[in-house]
Amino acid sequence: MPPEAWQGLSVFVVPERTSWKLDEAVAGIARGLEILEVLRLDLDRQDAVAELLGSARQFPHVAGLPHTLVVACDVPLAPDAAEGTWRTEDRVAAVARHTSRRWFGHDSPPYEAVRYVVGPREAFALLELVGDPGLETRLQAKVAELAAACAVPFPIIEMLGAESPGYRARVALVEHPVHGRAVCKIFRPGAMASFRRELHARTLLADQPLTPQLLEHGPNWLLTPAYSDNGAHRLRRLPTFAEMYQLRPWATRALAEFAHTMHERGMFVLDLSPHNLMSDPTAGLKVVDLEFARPYTDFSCPPPSAAQAWSFRGVPAQLRAGADLPALALAKGVGNSVFHPAVAGLPVKRLLKAARKRDALRRVATQSSWYAAIATVGRLSMALRRGR
Repeated sequence: MPPEAWQGLSVFVVPERTSWKLDEAVAGIARGLEILEVLRLDLDRQDAVAELLGSARQFPHVAGLPHTLVVACDVPLAPDAAEGTWRTEDRVAAVARHTSRRWFGHDSPPYEAVRYVVGPREAFALLELVGDPGLETRLQAKVAELAAACAVPFPIIEMLGAESPGYRARVALVEHPVHGRAVCKIFRPGAMASFRRELHARTLLADQPLTPQLLEHGPNWLLTPAYSDNGAHRLRRLPTFAEMYQLRPWATRALAEFAHTMHERGMFVLDLSPHNLMSDPTAGLKVVDLEFARPYTDFSCPPPSAAQAWSFRGVPAQLRAGADLPALALAKGVGNSVFHPAVAGLPVKRLLKAARKRDALRRVATQSSWYAAIATVGRLSMALRRGR
């Protein structure tokens, strides 16, 4: 197998505190990487692991406990150096941070729950401690299968979405033999639920102007026109928030109508954020990410009233545990960032009704006050960090 096929290999070292903690760690790693093997490491190899990781005091909080090695692979869609991609090291580090938060159940873990190495040389140095002579052959077959499953089906012009880590899917600008330049979204094997959700939403909502046109699809990919974005829906960027913009009134009303139509068809969506919107000069406003469009039946409960649709209010707290839901900025108290008053400037009940003259004044006042408040909090936070 060529060396580049191994470039996404990583190994996570998980201290075995309890079985459910190990399950949480594996689930956290699976968020953005394909898990190839989960291997139990003998207790007498603990010191050797710590030495390879760079410190004999690597796990002082779990001394005397055995460890598990989780062998994972980043999907080899494009070389790390390709423009528009996160480096494997950065994606693995982000997955490790997410895993620690799952392990401890809050956003500021007191220490790293898992340690890891990235790259074939470092990975195999750890895996040699397992003493499994057939491991490399098994891994070679799995990595080759993964590469085949995630191959972009058309010639790549460039990778897109440089701001996104691409946990579930990668996006590429491709040259299609019939459609010409188009955008292909390829989902990794561990994210097939997201693929099925997005395909279902694109099909069910194909008649809606905000839904991207579905040109073709395959077993794990979607093909969309190569829309351009002139930013017509954006008013101004909110301070301290990357890719978070206040929206113009016509855009928020269009999004509210879109979410209302979804509700009428038994669905909600929880990834409407300004960074997932595009304004094409010809095609108009588009919602470019529908991975988190889901039917209410997923939660085995009847749909709420239109005013309480989860796209507007969020999933009830008692139903969130264990659900596959995104973490959005400014989503507290609402279902999607685009309906937060800092972004929209108007409450949902006004967005769903005919516009009134007084709405314009209320929107400007609300957006301006939130803009000033967020800027002030950001400056205070920066000052406190500098003062430490």
